[in-house]
Amino acid sequence: MKVDLHCHTSASDGSLAPGELLQRALEREIDCLAITDHDTTRGYEILRQELQSDSRLKLIAGTEISCNWQERTIHIVALNFQVDHQGLQGGLQRIRQSRRDRAAAMLEKFDNHRHFNFPDMQQKLEELVGEGVVGRGHFAELLIREGRVKNAQQAFDRFLKKGRIGYVKAEWPSLQEVVGWIRDAGGVAVIAHPALYKLTSRKLNQLIEDFIDAGGKAIEVVNQPRPCADIIGMAERARRYGLYASVGSDFHRPEHRWRDLGWLAPLPESVAPVWDLF
Repeated sequence: MKVDLHCHTSASDGSLAPGELLQRALEREIDCLAITDHDTTRGYEILRQELQSDSRLKLIAGTEISCNWQERTIHIVALNFQVDHQGLQGGLQRIRQSRRDRAAAMLEKFDNHRHFNFPDMQQKLEELVGEGVVGRGHFAELLIREGRVKNAQQAFDRFLKKGRIGYVKAEWPSLQEVVGWIRDAGGVAVIAHPALYKLTSRKLNQLIEDFIDAGGKAIEVVNQPRPCADIIGMAERARRYGLYASVGSDFHRPEHRWRDLGWLAPLPESVAPVWDLF
């Protein structure tokens, strides 16, 4: 079975509309798919309508939620939950408003910086975001389009990370609160791309322990196209802590050829797949 439980559409910061992403999934013969747009379920809800009478793939309810753990931003993927749960949707709405407030503060910082001249930045950002959920990735994409930087890494290094002119601290709910929303909505909470946070081994173990204490059930073991040390390490942690294992490409846009939809290494046989819970 071919599974991808972490990807994004234009409902957040992906470049493909939900229908376009569905077509890509079908072309790649994906059997089970979760749309996990940032802090919204809109992408999933659009596709759920389109797939009502279509059994070509199994669509799982999903979203990727930003939270705070020890002054770090951590992403938790929520899977297979009650989409209309008021507590969860209220929390997501609160985060989206926080994102809008942060974007406004970032625009103000750019506008007030005497060495940064970017006419109509707000208008161009709004056009780029459309009906999506605004994030720093949109700022990075805008800077690339305007020729200010060559790629997203440059955008963050020069303008968006801590200490740069466009940086504004994010205000996210706590890890415990976010996992609680997912648990109350009957869903499965998953630590997304754990290697991305660059935590020490001890810190990562502490994150996992706090996550489990909050009610978390799974960890993303596979998010790369080829077997590697990170996959081995995360599989070992899943076994050690009794967590289910998830897989997800974190696909955002076709031009990111190193991270295509469904292009994932096999899940190690030593771990229990998260879809056993669905």
